[in-house]
Amino acid sequence: MNRESKWTQKYKDSIDCSKPQKGFSQRAHCQGLKKRKKSKSSILVSINRIAMIFENENRFDIADELNTVFHKIAAKFKPTYEVPFPMNLDDALNNYDSGNYEVDVEGDWEETETVKDFREEASDDLLHSPATVDDNHLIFYNEDEDHVEVMNMVPKHHLDTLHKNPSKQTKFIKRAED
Repeated sequence: MNRESKWTQKYKDSIDCSKPQKGFSQRAHCQGLKKRKKSKSSILVSINRIAMIFENENRFDIADELNTVFHKIAAKFKPTYEVPFPMNLDDALNNYDSGNYEVDVEGDWEETETVKDFREEASDDLLHSPATVDDNHLIFYNEDEDHVEVMNMVPKHHLDTLHKNPSKQTKFIKRAED
């Protein structure tokens, strides 16, 4: 049974499901969205599993058809993430003790620099970029590059583990143990 909705698509899109405003109707709408999204997700998982079974049986023709269906359904998902940037990059750096942390700008765990050196080399625009922090990362919006960047904040006691190892394999093993 198809019911015609009295709500416009614009109104539906305006509902913030993290905080539905108008009581039961909006809450019910959000629960329905969540349920439909969950069922689509479980369909994708099932299609993927079936495709893998056919691949294991060397039935690549059927697996390829399933893969096409998978991508058509997956394309309908529009994942968006809202990450608040409550401070600027300079303030975010203040969350880390410059005596105990270094900045890994490239994110490759190879070269770090002191917080002081990073501040001196960074432009004022970069230091005033919107940012946020977690345990060992600075996340900020680079307006010049028009994308979000993540920098590792490396505790100084990890630097010996990262930089003074005889092989890359040992380096990654030791890093994982830390």
